[in-house]
Order: sequence, then structure tokens, then C-alpha cells
Amino acid sequence: MNRTPAHIILDLTCIVIFPIALVFILESLSFILIPFLIALLFCYAIGLPMDYLQQHHVPPVIRILLTVFFLVGICYILERLIQQNLASLMESWPDFEEKFWVYTSIVLDKLEIPQEKARETLRAFFSNLGKDELKPIGVLMQYLSGSFFSFLGNAFWVILFVVFILSERGAVARKIVKGFGPEKAINILDTMWKINKSVQQYLGLKTLISLLTGILVWILLALLQVPLPFLWGLLAFLLNFIPNIGSVIAGIPPVLVTLFDSGSIVKTLAVTIVFVVVQTVVGNIVEPKVLGRGLDLSPLVVLLSLLFWGWLWGIPGMLLSVPMTAALKIGLEQFDNTKPIAILLGDTPEP
Repeated sequence: MNRTPAHIILDLTCIVIFPIALVFILESLSFILIPFLIALLFCYAIGLPMDYLQQHHVPPVIRILLTVFFLVGICYILERLIQQNLASLMESWPDFEEKFWVYTSIVLDKLEIPQEKARETLRAFFSNLGKDELKPIGVLMQYLSGSFFSFLGNAFWVILFVVFILSERGAVARKIVKGFGPEKAINILDTMWKINKSVQQYLGLKTLISLLTGILVWILLALLQVPLPFLWGLLAFLLNFIPNIGSVIAGIPPVLVTLFDSGSIVKTLAVTIVFVVVQTVVGNIVEPKVLGRGLDLSPLVVLLSLLFWGWLWGIPGMLLSVPMTAALKIGLEQFDNTKPIAILLGDTPEP
């Protein structure tokens, strides 16, 4: 059948309109999609302990109640600790700003750049962001913390989704068998089992590895008397879900805070060494042995995922971007027709 120009134009129009409509739907439904996806990832991450409880014949209702109480407790403790740490950070911000200009003036003098010119340049930069000077960065921190607490404020919906998702775990297989028949249900359930097992294993083990990273950073920075060690440990835990660049980003704020707080190059180098050692031991020794090659995501795919979901959903989108991309890649690997797409999302294969 020969396709007319009208048909070609219609197809091209649909190709252009579909992604735009999809982005619009994702943005419009973010208030419900974000809590749902967080709950789904939580269910995958806690799948290993849930299976452990099931193997020890713990009743389903007790398993769900234990999970809910655990999540509520974690959210409450995190909110209190983060609020205290961010308040301390904003109180110390004027001192950091003053020391920033002290160190900057040394560099500017060597480069023969007037400090006033540098201040004007920085002021113009923040003016483009809606800020008039460096000091309102504290306001920016407050805004970010407000966004994060708004994110935590969705905990009710997250927990509600977790309860219903966990309660449906055992019934899904029976519904598929009843709806599609025994013969078709075998293939469907086999594919679902492969996807669920892969995603659950990755997220469960990755959560434990990230938790180990965060605890090590917290303890070592506390021993070095770095300000706000819990905050930097939590940051290391969250950003460890981002392959390749997450650990690097997590190390920048505590290194700068240490420099501005103590003014000691030796202490700053010690903090830098802490992050290098933790990343080397956990990221290059422990994690490969536990996860094998892991997700093998392309760094470019990780960056594009961060930019897209961060633009679409803000901070929650950035935190969800890599786990969602990981789950998508694992799912695509299970089908022959979509394996090429999974390969494209992966890192460069060895020759």
C-alpha cells in the first residue's frame, strides 16, 4: 500500500506530539506519580527482608505492619535530623561567606583581578538567578530544604501506596492466571518474575551498599570533627545511587565546608582522602563483588536522565532518575525485541 504525503505528515505529527503530550502528562500528574514511584522503589528495596520474613512464616499482615512502622520511623528521624543540620548550616553561612572572600582575595591578588570586580561579577550571576548578592545563598538553602521537606511531606501517600502494593504481591499472580488463562499466564509470570527479581536484587543490595557508604562517611567525618557529619553521610547515601558521578558530587560540599570552617589545608586533604578511600573500598571492591557489573549504565545516559527528570520533577526527580533508568534497562533486557535498546543505555562494551 502506497503511503500518501498526507499519511507521512500525520505520522510525523504523531511522533512529535506524543513525547510532548507524555511530558505534559508526567508533569501534570507529578503530585501522584512521584509518591507512587517512591513507594514502588521502596517495595523493591525492601523486597529482600520481606522475602526473609516470608521464609520464616511471618504472617502477611505482620510483614506489612513491620514495614510500615519501619518507614514511618525512618521518615520521622530523617526529617528531624535533616532539619537540625540545615538550620545549623544556615546559621554558619555568614562565617563561610566571609572566609570564602578571604581565600578568594588571595587568588584574585595573584591573578591581579580587583576584588570589587569579582564581587560585581558574582552579584550579576546571582542577580540573573533572582538573587542580588552572595548572602541569599542561605535563602536558597532554605528553599531547597523546604522542597525536600515538601518531598517528605508526601510520606503519607508513599506509605499508603506501599501498604497496597505489598498487600497485592501475592494476589497478582492469581489474577493473571484467572485473566489470561494458564498457558498465557506462564510466559507473563516468567517475564514478570525475571524483571522483579533483577530490580529487587539490584535495589535491595544497592541500598545496603549506599547505607554502608553513608555510615562510613558519617563516622569518619565525625572523627575528623567536620561540621554536620550526618548531613554529609546522608548526602553520600543518596548520591551513591547515581553511578560514576554521585560520589564525586557528594564529596564537594564537605570538603568546601571543612576548608571554610577550619582554614586548614591538611584537614581539608584528610576529608578528601576519606571520600577517595571510601569510594575506592566500597565502590571499586565491595560493590563489584556484590553486584557484579551492576547496571552498567552509560555515563551519558545517567547525565541525560538526571537533567530530564530534574527539569521535570525537581529534586525528587533527580533522586528517582537513576533507579527508574536502572529498572527500565533491566526490564528491556528481558525481551529479545528490546535488548538492543538496553545495550544502547548501557556502558560501552569491551571489544
